[in-house]
Amino acid sequence: MLDPALATGADGRNVSGRTDAGRARCASCAIAPRCLPASLNAEQLRRFEDSVQRCRPLGAGDHLFRVGDPFHAMFAVQSGCFKSYAVDAEGREHVMAFHFAGEIIGVEAIYPDRHVSSCVALAAASTVCVLPYRTLTRLAQEMPPLQAEILRMLSRYVLGSASIAGDFSAEERLAAFLVMVSARLRRPGSGGDLDLAMSRQDIANFLRLAPETVSRILARFQRSGLVKADRKRIELLDPEGLSGIAACMNPYTRYGP
Repeated sequence: MLDPALATGADGRNVSGRTDAGRARCASCAIAPRCLPASLNAEQLRRFEDSVQRCRPLGAGDHLFRVGDPFHAMFAVQSGCFKSYAVDAEGREHVMAFHFAGEIIGVEAIYPDRHVSSCVALAAASTVCVLPYRTLTRLAQEMPPLQAEILRMLSRYVLGSASIAGDFSAEERLAAFLVMVSARLRRPGSGGDLDLAMSRQDIANFLRLAPETVSRILARFQRSGLVKADRKRIELLDPEGLSGIAACMNPYTRYGP
């Protein structure tokens, strides 16, 4: 069952009211091969499913949690896209991360035992599976493959977060962002097409660039034949060319997504 402490979100909405009556069906989930239970056998998968609750779709602008909320669970993105952000004392928003299908949300709340950022859905129909933390840690102790996958995801999260912490040019930052998002989405048959849920302003904020700079560089990439951009839809025409620009800061170039 869903942790009772999750019953009401910081925005006053009833989070538990979003959950489906049944448990999550990981075995039939399209993203199972790149989610936490990817390496579990049939019996382990059944036990994992018994401990996971799937939420009904969240609309764009709906919050999973807000800064300061107590930490009780992590969330596995089943579909859509989410944004983690913080607002400073002067009211400025700082985008901390974007989360896509198969990725985990809430990692940074483990140490302080409360959420240090807010998380909002960006896509119109975004869904998550709720992973009660105490149950997850118990299952991880009992299932070495699950523990290994959790550690792998945590490591990937740290690696991706650290990748933008350097003295890189604006071109390198944007190229790396496009290549890394493409690798993280890796939808079969989608080629190099990206349908981004986040705005260019959010992308610029995340990359620590001005929105005008992102638009200018994207136009330059388009003139160079690297991409084709139409609002939030971006086609990577020359992924190898973008990877070359981003090689100095893209961890996936060396280690894979």
